[in-house]
Amino acid sequence: MIQPLPANVPVFNCVVHVAAPSGAEPQFVARVANLAGIETRGRTEREALSQAVAAFKAAVAAKHAAGEAIPWLVEPIPPLPGQFTRLIAVHL
Repeated sequence: MIQPLPANVPVFNCVVHVAAPSGAEPQFVARVANLAGIETRGRTEREALSQAVAAFKAAVAAKHAAGEAIPWLVEPIPPLPGQFTRLIAVHL
């Protein structure tokens, strides 16, 4: 049986735009759309997403632990042509 998380565990939405490999870029590229400066690459979509979520979690956890405001983008970065969007719940 899956146990629910304790009520005090913060959860944040990570919006990621993913581009599949192309002639110009031989890897998957994952770009976080609601927090600036996070872009990762991987041989597979899962690898690129895993790295993006880890970077997102580290950035948010550091701000949260320091009691600082998380610098969310007011308007998330829109996806580029050919990108698809993944919404990922991230628990600290």
